[in-house]
Amino acid sequence: MEKKECFVAVDFEDDDNVKGYLYWYLCKFANVEAGDKVVAPLGRHNNLQQGVVKQILFAYEEDAPFPVQYIKNIRNLIKTDSANLYRIIKKRELNSTVTMMDIYAPLVAKKAEAGQFIILRVDDDGERIPLTVAGFDRKAGTVKIIFQVVGGTTMRLNVKREGEYIADFVGPLGCATKTEGLKKVCIVGGGVGCAIALPVAQKLHEKGAEVHSIIGFRSKEMLILEDEFKACSNKLTIVTDDGSYGNKGVVTQPLKELIEKGERYDEVIAIGPLIMMKFVVATTKPFGIPTTVSMNPIMIDGTGMCGGCRLTVGGKTKFACVDGPDFDGFEVDFDEAMARSNMYSEFEQKEREHCNLFKKEIV
Repeated sequence: MEKKECFVAVDFEDDDNVKGYLYWYLCKFANVEAGDKVVAPLGRHNNLQQGVVKQILFAYEEDAPFPVQYIKNIRNLIKTDSANLYRIIKKRELNSTVTMMDIYAPLVAKKAEAGQFIILRVDDDGERIPLTVAGFDRKAGTVKIIFQVVGGTTMRLNVKREGEYIADFVGPLGCATKTEGLKKVCIVGGGVGCAIALPVAQKLHEKGAEVHSIIGFRSKEMLILEDEFKACSNKLTIVTDDGSYGNKGVVTQPLKELIEKGERYDEVIAIGPLIMMKFVVATTKPFGIPTTVSMNPIMIDGTGMCGGCRLTVGGKTKFACVDGPDFDGFEVDFDEAMARSNMYSEFEQKEREHCNLFKKEIV
C-alpha cells in the first residue's frame, strides 16, 4: 500500500490579522477531527497559536494542497516543536489572586490524568514549585494550570504574558485519582483547591457517575470555575464565608445536610486547605463514607528523594509526591501536616517581601 499523508487546515480565528485564512500543516495531532482546537506554529517566526481545524485531507505528496517543495519545510517546522515547549498559549485571571494558564507541553498532555501534578520553574534561576494539573487537551498538546499568587515564584509566573515561556514543566507526577467503580460521588472543593477538584469531577461525569459538588470560598470575589462545575455536576452547592454568594457558611454544612437527607455516596473527595479537609473527614467518618483527600505539602524534587513532602498516613510515613497526592482521609495525621506546613510561613513571607515584583504595581 502506498503511503498517504494527512494534512489539516487550521484557522487561527482568535487572531484578527489572519482570521478566516486557512493554514495547512502536515498533521502531527492525535486523532484530530474538524472542529478540534489545536496548537500550531503561525508565521515565519514559528510562533505557536491556538487555532481550529477546518479541514482534513489525506493525500499523496503530489496531491497536497500546496507546492511539493513546501512539504520539506513543513516537516522541518514540525520538528522544531521542542523550541516551543512550555510556551504560555493562554492566560486568564480567574479572580484578583488566582490565574489560569494553558502551557504547551505535548508530552505531559499525552499522559496526564486527573489528580496528578507537575513541577515547574519560571526561569533558570527559579525555585521548583508543584502545581496540580487543572486540565489538559491531548490534541492541542496543552496542560492547564491554576495558581494562587501568594509568594515570590507565583508572582514571577503571574507577570508572564501569552506567548512567553517558562523554563521547566515536568510531569505528570504522582498517582491519578481513582475513579473506577464509583457511581455516586460528592466532590468538596475549597478556594483554589477547586482547580484541583474540577478535573476529577469532570472525569467522573464523563464516566457516567452522579456528581454532587460543594465548593466554598471566602467571598463572591474569590469565586472561580462556577460554570465549569455546573457543566459536570448533577447538583452544585456554593458556599461563602461571608454569605456574599450562595449559602453562608462552610462546606461541611451542606455536606452533612445532604448525608442526613439520605444521600449515599460511594466516596467523598475533598480538596482544599488542610483544615477544611480535616473537618470534611470529621463529617463523613461517623457515617462511614470513604473519604479521599488530596495532600499537597511542600515539595522539591517530586520523586520521593528529598523527603520534603512526607506525611503520616495510617501510622506510616508516606510521600505525597509518589504515594499520593490522594490518601484515605481517615488515616491522615492532619495535625502533623498542618504543623509542618506552618514551619515555612515566615520564610515564605520574607521571600515575598524580597521579590522586586512585590515592590511595584504590576500592570
